[in-house]
Parts: sequence; structure tokens; C-alpha cells
Amino acid sequence: MIYNIDFLIAAIVILLLILWYFLGQKRAEDLNNQVFLFFAVLGVLDVIAEFFSTYCITSPESGFGIAAVFITTVFYLLQALLPFTFLCYILSMHDNRLVSTKKMLLSGLPTLVLIGLILTNPFTGKLFCFDPSRGYVKGPWYLLMYYSAILHLAVALFLIIIWRKKLGFQRVKVLLEILVISGGGVIIQLLNPFLLTTGFGVSLGILALFITINNPYANMDSLTGLYNHLYLTRKGNELVTAGRSFHIITVYLYQMKHINKIAGIQGGDFVLRLTARKLGALCGRKAFHITGKRFLILTSSLKEYEYYLDELKKIFDVNIKLNVENKSITIPAIISGILHAEKLGDSGRILEYAEYLESLSPQNGLTEVIQDDHQTMNGFLYNKRVEQYLHTAIAEDLFELYYQPVYSTQEKRFVTLEALSRLHHPELGWIAPDVFIQIAEKNHLIEQITDLQFCRVCRFLKEHGKLMEQLLNVKVNLSSLDLMRTDCSSHFIRIMDKYEIPHEWIQFEITETVATEYNASLRMVVDEFTAAGIRLCLDDFGSGYANLNTVMKLPFSTIKLDRSLLFDICKDEKRALFYQSVVETFQKMNYHIVAEGVETKEEVELLSRWRVDMIQGYYFSRPLPAEELLKFF
Repeated sequence: MIYNIDFLIAAIVILLLILWYFLGQKRAEDLNNQVFLFFAVLGVLDVIAEFFSTYCITSPESGFGIAAVFITTVFYLLQALLPFTFLCYILSMHDNRLVSTKKMLLSGLPTLVLIGLILTNPFTGKLFCFDPSRGYVKGPWYLLMYYSAILHLAVALFLIIIWRKKLGFQRVKVLLEILVISGGGVIIQLLNPFLLTTGFGVSLGILALFITINNPYANMDSLTGLYNHLYLTRKGNELVTAGRSFHIITVYLYQMKHINKIAGIQGGDFVLRLTARKLGALCGRKAFHITGKRFLILTSSLKEYEYYLDELKKIFDVNIKLNVENKSITIPAIISGILHAEKLGDSGRILEYAEYLESLSPQNGLTEVIQDDHQTMNGFLYNKRVEQYLHTAIAEDLFELYYQPVYSTQEKRFVTLEALSRLHHPELGWIAPDVFIQIAEKNHLIEQITDLQFCRVCRFLKEHGKLMEQLLNVKVNLSSLDLMRTDCSSHFIRIMDKYEIPHEWIQFEITETVATEYNASLRMVVDEFTAAGIRLCLDDFGSGYANLNTVMKLPFSTIKLDRSLLFDICKDEKRALFYQSVVETFQKMNYHIVAEGVETKEEVELLSRWRVDMIQGYYFSRPLPAEELLKFF
């Protein structure tokens, strides 16, 4: 018998190269990679064993001694283990945890039976034997090896199909390709026993896994050399499903945008690499680079957690300055600590909680340390419940619309309204607008809410058109995401035209924050609104960083002064003088001024004396539902 061993030699080369590169690189240390490494090592041993077994079979000088029987038995054992190992590999992708003993016994029962037959074969000769006259002889149960392999491949195909959603399209595609390649090798050798293609098929399958799913570089951040978000997700989910406790610390470099401006992109990259080196030196393979601004440390040791937290405070001390591109800059950070992060369920939820903790920081240029506690956790869980309810509220249009009248100091009557969204949760009660609007913006749901509410405003005005005989307009808030629509102006104009609403009945409010992010697309949108006869109002002036230059860039007709500017104006002379000067300046520029948040008679008298055009606040009226508003007028 002459066997074609070229496939074996090629398989050995391929598998050794895979192991060389895989072991030589920094790689993810999760269960899936561990099973892959075992699979690859098993594949190498299998092909080497088949090579020596074939040598013993084809070489007359071998004498069919104990060595031939031993090496062939080892080869058969490895052949039996390979298909079962592939099943374990698929299982590790699905469960992200160690396979239970029960599952191991159930799924591996055919393999255990086959291993028993192989180990007893030297005494029974049921699978193979060596005859002095005929040499290597296949036994009556020889085909069980092929039937076992085909059975395992069929089970693997079944698991891939039923778990396809969790595995994902790309992984399913790769696994199916491996089944075709490996199965093809088995079938070819079954049909032509002298072509040793089984090991070659296995090597190609392992190569495909190495290039795609188990590529060490896929788990690394190319810029910093730390583990990336992909590996964190896998590792976090593995720890959670295994019921293991762990703690995380996130480092958020919230001024990276500013650093990029003063030091350039290269300077910003330098800061990120420097941070990565410091974190790597501090905690080695426990460090991750999650996003451009965010790093993370994962540890299962409470002692390490406390040590890392203390060291990070020192590293990101505000007094530390770096010379980047000949510029001296500080690198403040928000350091968030989460004990027993497994309680949050999965890695996605953990990162969301870290972002929530970061949002509690004032971001005032200093390094802040925030650790989770019962109160912050409750706040986060509250927001998550709101987030979940938002989808239901949008689908069922459960938002309510309230209108707050705005008083004219000159005409001594209410001349306009602001439309305000309200949301009531069946268990949580009324949800603060600032809360659900912020969550809606974060999850890109605000556009749908705006559409629902704007349509409701238009329907209300169409049904109660006589109300507009007393009013100048109704003010409707637009978010930054609303204004980023490609057809923003035409979209809202179409809605108004659908309900036959005169354009001058609507005035859109744009927040100060949005206005400060002036760009050409925003300018085009507001120009289209203006051309259609729709006026614009700058909302919340004084709450952020807007200045006169910002105001004059866009064609606002009305400016709302934020409630924060009213603080203590009746007691603090300097504050009163500042407020009055702002009013006078805008009036000289022919803007209509609305004072927001007015709650006392003293404030009303003072603002009236300064000839503020309009006053909005609880002193005159709270926001009213449509039924009460009609009674109000």
C-alpha cells in the first residue's frame, strides 16, 4: 500500500505556523481561545501521529511491533477526540463558560464509547490489527471512526443552526465553512483511503478559525496595544455567566477633544499611548482601551482594585503636566470604580453604568474619582427603566403635551405658549422631562418623540384655531438630532402643511448648546425655516457658553434668558445689574426677550421695570394640559 502523505506534511506545516504565531502574540485569555488552543494542539498531535502511523504501516522494516500498534492507537484516540473538541469549541462560543460535567457526559458519550473501543482494540482487533503476512488490516468496526466524525459534524451543524442568532452571521459563516472543509476531508478519505486528507481538512479548519474568530490581533487595540472592547465583552460575559465576582475601574479622558485641538491628532494619540503604557505598567493584561477616551481595568481581587484606584489618583493628579508637541497640557480624568460589576449582568450594561457615573462628574478640568453606591445604582436602574419604557411610549404614543402660557409685560396678557412634553410611567409616576429627553437623545429616539408631539401640536391648533386669535405663536423645542436630519426644515414644513397650519403660528426653539455648535448645515436649516416664515427662538441663553457672536450668527427673533440668571437678582445688586445689561443689550439689537423661570412677585416687578418683553414661569402659570389650557383662555 502506498499512501499519499503530502497532505499530512502540508497539514503539519500549517498547524505549526498557527501555533507559532498564536502563542507568540498577546492574546485573549477567555475560554473560547483556550479551547481553540487545545483544538490546535490536538490537531498538530493528530497529524504527527498519523504521519508516524502511516510510516509504520508502509515501511516493511517497521516489523509491525509494539511501537506501530502504540502510535496507531494514539492516532485513533486523537481522531476520536477532534470532533468532540470542535463541539466544545462551538459550546464555548455560545455559553462563554466551562461546560458542566453533565453536558460533557451527554455530548461526549459517543466519544467515550469510541475511546473504550480504541483502548481495547490491541486485544480485540475490532478496529485494526497488524498481520505478519498482510500488514495493517482494517477491522470489522473500522468505519465507526468515520461514522463518529460524521455524527459529530452533523451535531455541530445542528448547534450552529439553532444558535445562529447568538453566534452572529460572521461566526456562523466561518463555522459552516469549516464544516464543509473538514467534512470534505473526511469524505474524500472515506471514498479513497489512500488519500490522507482528514488531517489536512482539520488544519484548514483551524487556519480559518485562526484568521477570523481567534485572530489575536482582533482583540487588540492597534493604537495602544491594550485589549479592546471586543475582548472585554467576551471576557465580561464569560465571568458573569460563570458566576465569578470581579471589579472594574474606568478612566475617562474627557478633555481629549480639547487636547486634540491644542496638540493635534498626533499629540492626542501620544496622550492615549502614554496612558496605555502607564496602565499596562500598573496592571499588565488587566488593562483595556475601550473607546478613544475611555480605558478600563478589570480585576477579580478587591485588594488589587483598591491599589489600582489609589495609583490612578496619583497618575492623573491635576498638577501633572505633559509636554506634547511643545505644549504643556494637563490630562484630567474621571475615574469610576464599580465593585462587584457582575451584579449588572453583562459587559454592555457595565459600560453603560460607567458612563452614567461619568455623567455625574462636573467635568471642570480636574481629576474626579467616583465610586458606585446604592444611590447611584438606583439612579442608573431608574434611567434604564425609563429607557425601556420610552420604546413602548413611542410605539403607543403615550406622551402627553402640556402648554405653558407666556405673559407680555407690555400688553398685560398671555401672548404665546411653549409646548412641553410630559411622560407618565405606570409605576414610576411622572418622569422629569430632563431625564427622559436626555435618555431619548442618547438612544436616538428623540426624533420620533418630536414628530409625535409636533403632530399633536398641529392637530390641537387645527381643532382650536380661534385660540391663535389671542396668540402670536406656539413655541416648539427642537433637539440637535432633530436639526441634523437631512430634510429637517422640509420635514416639519410638510407636517404643518398637512394640518393646514400657517407657518407663522409656529416658533421653533433651539437651545444654547446647539447654537454654540454652529456649522453650515445648521445655518442652511434655519435659513430655510426663516424663508418659510417660521421664526426661531434661542432657548436657555446663559446656561452655557453662548455669547453675542453665537447669537448673531443665526437669525433668531426671540431670546430666552435662562432661569439660572435670575438667581438672587432681587438681593444681589451685581447679579441684577448683569441681568439688566443683558436685557438692554439684546433689546438694542431688536431681539424680543423672554425671562424664564419667574416664580415671585418681586422678580416680575423688577423684570417689568427693565422692560423685559415676556415672562414665563410658575408665578403666572404652570404648564397645562390641553383641556385646562382652553379653560385658561
